Amino acid sequence: MKRFALAALAAVMGSLGPGQAMAVDEGSVVRGGRLYDNWNIESKNRPPNGPHPAFTVKGSAVSTADTWRCSTCHGWDYKGKHGYVGIRNRQGADPSAIVALLKGATHSYGGLMSEASLLDLANFVSHGQIDTQKLIETEHRAKTNVASYEEFYGTICAACHGSDGGRLREVAPIGDVARQRPHEVLHNLINGHPGDVMPPLSALGGDFAARMLSYVQTLPSRSMSVSIAHGARMYDDWQVETSAQRQSLPHPAYPPKAHFAADAPTTWRCKECHGWDYAGNQGHYATGHHATGIKGIRGMAGADPARIVAILRDGTHRYDAVLKARDLLDLANFVSAGQINMNAAIDQRGRARGNGARAEAHYRTICATCHGVDGQRIITAPPLGRMARTNPWEGLHKIANGHPNEKMPALRKLDQQLLIDILAHLQGLPETR
Repeated sequence: MKRFALAALAAVMGSLGPGQAMAVDEGSVVRGGRLYDNWNIESKNRPPNGPHPAFTVKGSAVSTADTWRCSTCHGWDYKGKHGYVGIRNRQGADPSAIVALLKGATHSYGGLMSEASLLDLANFVSHGQIDTQKLIETEHRAKTNVASYEEFYGTICAACHGSDGGRLREVAPIGDVARQRPHEVLHNLINGHPGDVMPPLSALGGDFAARMLSYVQTLPSRSMSVSIAHGARMYDDWQVETSAQRQSLPHPAYPPKAHFAADAPTTWRCKECHGWDYAGNQGHYATGHHATGIKGIRGMAGADPARIVAILRDGTHRYDAVLKARDLLDLANFVSAGQINMNAAIDQRGRARGNGARAEAHYRTICATCHGVDGQRIITAPPLGRMARTNPWEGLHKIANGHPNEKMPALRKLDQQLLIDILAHLQGLPETR
């Protein structure tokens, strides 16, 4: 079995001559593959603070840290990306010559990685590349007709990823990732994840990895509505929604003279800078205690979620240090596709553009169980009538998406006019106990 697996791997690598496969340290090659993915995570070394000097692409959504990743410029198919050449022409090259290139002025990795890591990366470039065109079709599906690799996935992968591929918050559901970025997933299947315990499948061969990819591509997607509602609750207060430790230092982008500068956890809430109406300094939070002078997120409605994730991870927002990959994607999905047009729902006086009588039955059945018929049952919160009048934008946001880390239902999928009518009904409830 082992001899067959090595032969299969050599077949898809294509560049190895007779007898060479056994001479290469397979452990070094797959570690080099993880370094190619993200060397600073794999080697536990921080990249420089500024962008890579050779990365000169303008208007790119690539974060500063990612400009130092080999995969960013050379691609998951190893043929190049962002206008940079790939590494395919280095297959079979002398690893010592590749190390010299990595240390040179163009790559500038000398002193950032150890000699051992540089050699591992060079071994991957020379001996670890696979011809993805032989394994993945142009429409991003794995090149195989295998109906199911369920037993292999269920025994090798499901303990971490779950039977549906959605257990880990550190990554998006892997069925979606495999369909959207199959070359990256194939690379990870063969080499593992940087700095992680995921087992590399290199020794089982490229064909085995392609068949596993084919099965993973059948795993379900996460509902976009579920993602958006979760992202909206994180926009409200991600520290509560994710049960994270409350931040002890103010957010570095929060103005030091603004009202809540001394309240560190509050400065990290997205709504605190961008507002419940998502309009920032052009909306309800243009004045008063919540004013920061920071623009809202309305301009990002409809933007590519990947671009928004890059912004969330940039030097201004810095949320990659506190949120998992799936949380970042959910927050980005809310910003892109989940914002309510507050101007269409609430007039300039703060009155809901709805009919509260139409929603009375809905309130009494869906909401009153917790809040009470008069909206005053929860004694730890202000009466709903008062909240709905003083901050209707917050009220509508929470009617649609729920409270962070609480059992309140998110009603986002119901007709939006009904949500506005519920807000109008709340505005007719008593303001005082």
